[in-house]
Amino acid sequence: EFLDNIDLNKKYYRMNINKNKRYKKETTEDTLSIKEINSMINKITNTNYETLKKEIIQKIKIDHIIPYIIQKLVESSMIHHIYIPYYVGILKEIRSSKKENILLRLCNKYHTEFFYENMISKDDSSYEKLCSKNKNIDNIIGFSLFISHLEKEDIINNFIEKVLDSYMDNLSSKEDIELYKMLVSFESIAKIHYQIIPQRYCIILNNIQKNSGSSKIRFKIMDILGD
Repeated sequence: EFLDNIDLNKKYYRMNINKNKRYKKETTEDTLSIKEINSMINKITNTNYETLKKEIIQKIKIDHIIPYIIQKLVESSMIHHIYIPYYVGILKEIRSSKKENILLRLCNKYHTEFFYENMISKDDSSYEKLCSKNKNIDNIIGFSLFISHLEKEDIINNFIEKVLDSYMDNLSSKEDIELYKMLVSFESIAKIHYQIIPQRYCIILNNIQKNSGSSKIRFKIMDILGD
């Protein structure tokens, strides 16, 4: 359990460029597999998904590379939101007794990091603070959508409420542009999980709607609540 909770050294498999041609670093089979799979994950589109998914699963022949592939899929979900269903589809096909534990460890880690540990240094410039703030919003949205699709596919269970509680508690502190992006994302998540949105979330949305000076935000909340 202790070893499973140690963060992966994601650079362990990378080959260094050595300018001295007398020395050639040997490429091991697992190094080559990880590099090839990562490359395929980066190339996924809606047109080649089914083909690449089969190739990726076929190339996972060594059990100890699975944590690296899972982490790659999780991190890609934070960046490329539209491809989250594809990344989750690959995760569903990975056969490993440790898959759920690896995913839960990563999900707990990112939940804490994105919602509670996103510290902006006082020494950062205004531009750096803005970039950090925007990046964290994108991470929260990507992470929440990722968790939503994991639960939809029954890969993990009983985690979405934990994420959405943190998600909704953060809404009222956001500025209009950030708030609108998060409302759009919440609408997508709610369509997956709820026929009726939980009352505690409706109260938060109604309060934001009542106090917001933005008609765009008020109308979006009306769409979400079905008013």
